[in-house]
Amino acid sequence: MAYNLLIVDDEDIAIKGIVHGIEWSDMPIANIYTACDAEEAQELFGQHTIHVLLSDIDMPNQTGIELLSWVNVHSPATKTILLTGHADFKYAQQALQLDGFDYLLKPVDHEHLKKTILQAAEKVRIQEEHDSFHRTYEHYYQQWQKQLPVMAERLWEDIIHWRQSVSPQQLDPQLMLYGIPLQSDSLISVVLISIEQWQEDWSARDEEIMTYGVKNAAEEIILKDAKGQVVQDASGALLVLIYEPNAVSKAELDSRCRQYIEQCGSYLHCQLSCYVGTPSPVASLREVVELLGNLERSNLTDTCTVVHEQEKGQFKPPSGPAAYPPLADWAVLLECGKRTELSARVDEFFNQLAEEQESVDYAFIVSIYFGIVHTVFQTFQRKSLSVDAAFPHREWEDSGHALKSLQGLKSWAHSVCSQGAEYVRLNGKDVSNIVRKVQQYIEEHLEEDMSREQLADYVFLNPAYLSRLFRKETGSSITDYTTDRRMAKAKAELENSNVRISDIAISVGYSNFSHFSKLFKKATGLTPQEYRRLIHHVD
Repeated sequence: MAYNLLIVDDEDIAIKGIVHGIEWSDMPIANIYTACDAEEAQELFGQHTIHVLLSDIDMPNQTGIELLSWVNVHSPATKTILLTGHADFKYAQQALQLDGFDYLLKPVDHEHLKKTILQAAEKVRIQEEHDSFHRTYEHYYQQWQKQLPVMAERLWEDIIHWRQSVSPQQLDPQLMLYGIPLQSDSLISVVLISIEQWQEDWSARDEEIMTYGVKNAAEEIILKDAKGQVVQDASGALLVLIYEPNAVSKAELDSRCRQYIEQCGSYLHCQLSCYVGTPSPVASLREVVELLGNLERSNLTDTCTVVHEQEKGQFKPPSGPAAYPPLADWAVLLECGKRTELSARVDEFFNQLAEEQESVDYAFIVSIYFGIVHTVFQTFQRKSLSVDAAFPHREWEDSGHALKSLQGLKSWAHSVCSQGAEYVRLNGKDVSNIVRKVQQYIEEHLEEDMSREQLADYVFLNPAYLSRLFRKETGSSITDYTTDRRMAKAKAELENSNVRISDIAISVGYSNFSHFSKLFKKATGLTPQEYRRLIHHVD
C-alpha cells in the first residue's frame, strides 16, 4: 500500500532538503506534493488524497497550527507532523490538543524524520483497515437487519413443521439470534387466517399478490401496535403470532379480527375467517396450530367468522408419555420410498406406546395424528408430488377410527405411511445414480472416516463437482447428510439396544466420545444419556 505525502514550508530550500535528502525508494510513499503556504496546501487537499502532512509551523498568513486545525475538519484521516525551529512548549501543546501525529524541532535528522513518516503511514494503514472493516460490517449489518423479518418467519415455519427443536437449549438461542423477544416458555397468542374464497377470478400470480395484501392488512389491523409477526405457512395459511397476549384482551382481539374480516371483504375482495387460539407457550406452537387447523377443517358451514379455541384454560401440551414419534426419521424413510422399513419403525413406536397405554389420552392421540399428516404433506411438497394423486380418496383423513383408540391410530398410521411411501417409490423424482451410489456408500461405511475426496474417487468425479451435485440433488451437504445418517443410526441403537453409548459412538464413526455427544445434542436437543433415559423412561 502506497500513500501520498504533502510537504508544506515557506522556505523552498527546506522543502528541497527533505525531498532530495531522504531515500524514498524503501518508503511506502507513492507521491510527494509540495506547497509554500497553507492556502496552496488546502488547494492540493482538494485535488488529491493526502495521507501524511509534513508542515512547518512558522508560515505567513496561516501557521502550521491553523493548517492542522483546518485539516482536522476537511481531511480528518490525514496524519500531520509539525516542524518548527522554536522550542516553545506552547506549540507542542497546541499540536497535541489538535491531535497532531508528532511535533519535531528543526533542524530535523532525516533518519528520524523518515522513521516518523513511516510510523504515520502505518497509522494511516491501520486506520484504513479499521474503517474498511467497519464499513463492511455496517453493510452486512444493514443487510442482516433487512432480512431479520424473513429469517424470523422461516424460524416460525421450522418450529411448526418439526424442523426446529423446541427444547429450551435449542430454541432460546435461535429466538434471540433473530431478535424475537421470547423464550420457549413464553406465552403467545395465535390467530389462524383462513382465506375461504376470492371474490374475483384471480390468476395464480394475482392471487399471490393479493395474499401478500391480506398478510399486510393482518399486520396493520390484528397486530396493530402489539409486538408480533404474521407468518405465511408453506401450506398457504396465514398465522398471526402475538408476542404479548396480555397486551390485547380477548374482546379487543375479537373486535380486531371482525374489523379485519370486514376490511378484507371490502378492499381485498376475499372472504376469510379467523381461528383464535388460547395463549400458549412458544414450545407448544405446533400443537396449537394443529388444533386451529382442525377447527378450520371442521368448519363446514360458517364463513367470514371468528372462531375461538374453546378448551378450558390455556392450551396444555399433550399429557401422554414423553416418547413421541421420531417424525423427522420417518420423513427420511418416506422421502426415500422405503415402505417396509418405515412400517417397521411405525410398529416399533406403537408397540412401545402400547406398554404405556394408561398415560395416552385423546390430546396425545390428536397430536400424533396431525404430526403424521403434516409430515406426509411436507414430504410430498419437498418431492413436488401431489397428495391428491397419492391419496385419491383422501385416505390421510381420519376415517372415524384413528382418533378413537391407540390401535385405530396405529392402523391408520400404517395405512397412510405405507401408501405414501409406495407412491413416492413409484413416482418420486429420484436422485442420480451417482448420488445414490454415494449415499449407499455412506450408509454402508458409517463407522469409518470418510472424506469428500474419498467419495469422489469412489465415483470418479471431481470433489468440488460432486459436492455441488450432491447438494443440488439432496438439498444437503455431504458432511451434513453423513452426520444425519450417523445420528439416525445412533438413535436407533439407543432406542432398541442396551449397548454402551461409547460403543455406539464408535459404531457410527466417532472415536471421540465428547465430539459424538456434542453432535448428538445438536441434532436432538438431548445428550445420548438423556435420550436413552427418555426413551426407556428411566428416572
